[in-house]
Amino acid sequence: MATPVPNNRIAWTYTDDAGFNWRVAAILGYTSQTKLGGSAAAGTVPVKPPSIKMRRLSVRCAALGLTRTVPIYSTDAPLLTPGTSISLNEWVTGVLDIHTFLNDQATPVAIIPERHPRKSPITTQAT
Repeated sequence: MATPVPNNRIAWTYTDDAGFNWRVAAILGYTSQTKLGGSAAAGTVPVKPPSIKMRRLSVRCAALGLTRTVPIYSTDAPLLTPGTSISLNEWVTGVLDIHTFLNDQATPVAIIPERHPRKSPITTQAT
């Protein structure tokens, strides 16, 4: 059994599809692998509004038969390259352990896109 990746949270920079930088909370053990993109956030970077859902990528651990989604903090993240792997924590039979998850997608990689809230045409409830 390997030592799990530390779950300490840090301030990290997420760059949205329009090129704006936002401060988000990220797991140090994942960002320190330098595969998700982004960089440490300064206190002057504004907090990401909850209306923006970050882009994500599905990665797979073939040994466990599991798929996980991870945030992609910038569009130049190394994990977007097919064949790149990242180490993630996973509970297996009651034990927290570290496992290798792989971007096993073909080129071009299918990113789960960033989302903004839908604007409803209905502004008030009918009586």
